[in-house]
Amino acid sequence: MAQSSQGSQHWSSYSGFMLACIGAAVGLGNIWKFPYMVGANGGSAFVLIYLLTIASIAIPVAAAEIALGRLGQAGPVESLHNIAKSEKRTHWVSIGADIGVLASYLLLTFYAVIAGWVLSYVYRAITGSFDALSSEASQNMFQALQASPTEMILMQGLFLLTVTFILSRDITSGLERANRIMMPMLFIMLLAVAGYGLIAGSPKEALIYLLTPDFSKLNNATIAAAVGQGFFSVGVGSAILITFGAYMNKDIKIGSAALTIGIADTAIALLAGFGIFAIVFSQGLDPAAGPGLIFITLPVAFSSIPGGYILGILFFILVLFAALTSALALAEVTISWAEYRLNISRRFASWAVLLSNFMIGLLTVFSFNLLSEYRLAETGFWAEKNLFEVKDYITSSILMPVSGLLIVFFAYWGIKSYRLEQAFGQDRKIFMIWLWLGRIVSPLGIIWVFWTNL
Repeated sequence: MAQSSQGSQHWSSYSGFMLACIGAAVGLGNIWKFPYMVGANGGSAFVLIYLLTIASIAIPVAAAEIALGRLGQAGPVESLHNIAKSEKRTHWVSIGADIGVLASYLLLTFYAVIAGWVLSYVYRAITGSFDALSSEASQNMFQALQASPTEMILMQGLFLLTVTFILSRDITSGLERANRIMMPMLFIMLLAVAGYGLIAGSPKEALIYLLTPDFSKLNNATIAAAVGQGFFSVGVGSAILITFGAYMNKDIKIGSAALTIGIADTAIALLAGFGIFAIVFSQGLDPAAGPGLIFITLPVAFSSIPGGYILGILFFILVLFAALTSALALAEVTISWAEYRLNISRRFASWAVLLSNFMIGLLTVFSFNLLSEYRLAETGFWAEKNLFEVKDYITSSILMPVSGLLIVFFAYWGIKSYRLEQAFGQDRKIFMIWLWLGRIVSPLGIIWVFWTNL
């Protein structure tokens, strides 16, 4: 295994790197959150703002994170330390990476719980629980899952054990190999779901809903939701792409890589939305069903359509794979940090990080049942949120935007532009567009996301 001077491993190929990055970006946010956010926020008007955000904010930040990893050739914090030293900057610039590592760790403490729901629904789909399912029965089934800490803990544990088993190996035989297997299968399953929607669903209604802008539905809340979804969708603000960038070979063009990640992530979100809405519309169900869209609404649809038994199994395995590829990326960030920072073996770091993550994740499990009534305060902002919502808010509304803002400022203002241009490997005119998007547009967009979410 090729090693850098800091001891980091390298991807075996460009395709291995790209599959890992796309796998990190493509997760529950694309297949679970994106469709219900579209449904709850006015359909295609939301999609338009989402696409603009991906292009002008998320992709330049993704490029900045990849560049920092490759230039620093170490874990997130160490990479920024290395670059700061070479650029004669204060080592405090690494605080953005510290925040990103913390965001990844906390995010996984509730991401694994939701992935556990998906695992439970794979089992339900296989055992025929969706047969002749009414809307009320589907609602009761989901509520029964959330009311059962035993089942939720079991599924959360199985999911994290899978992540640990994969990541305890080196990058090539663990993370890269897993993505080489799962990502093509995910694409095939997604195409199958979308193909079913095209043939047996209501594709025209789905396309109109997704792609015909209705500007009358645009308001401050819709715009804020779309910009936030677009920013987080590509996986920035959590130090993932810094970590993955450190494993890159130096002949990869960063600008092209970031653009490819953004396009792939967007295409998958739109394809998932098309397949889901085509099926939902064909059954006369509500596309604005919120977070329950895939756990309550879709099982009802699967119970009513020809081939719904197979399609239900296929769909929830698809969502499980998407959850797993993103969880692998989130866990890799903290494992890489612990391995280098604490000078421990990768295997020990994997087990230590994910065991602690499991224990903290129990707070998320209990926030839906045993501690559902517990609040951090009796009045004010925190009185409205359970423990799961508190962790989600701190991670998504504070840590990730702040990390992304600090990272993009350091990358585009703190590093000499000629070094960035060499790393990006683009034509100078194209690079200048990247540079000023990163220096002006992306920071302003992130500040706006942060402000509107406070």
